[in-house]
Amino acid sequence: MSATIQCPYCNAPRVTGGFDNYSPFYVNCPECSRRYIVEPVRNGVVVYRDGEAPCCSDPDCRATEMAGSGQE
Repeated sequence: MSATIQCPYCNAPRVTGGFDNYSPFYVNCPECSRRYIVEPVRNGVVVYRDGEAPCCSDPDCRATEMAGSGQE
């Protein structure tokens, strides 16, 4: 699955794809150099500004929480 996403800061389009799973990941915008989060979902993707995503959708927070629970 591939999707065209827009940077939540500058609206620059970007094609992303090849999702192996539904894990969220960071993207660095080539236009404005800001980092944002892309989370694959059933019907496409959800885009969050860095620092505005819920913990389960933030890759760093998610890794910390899952490491503490012993689940992966």
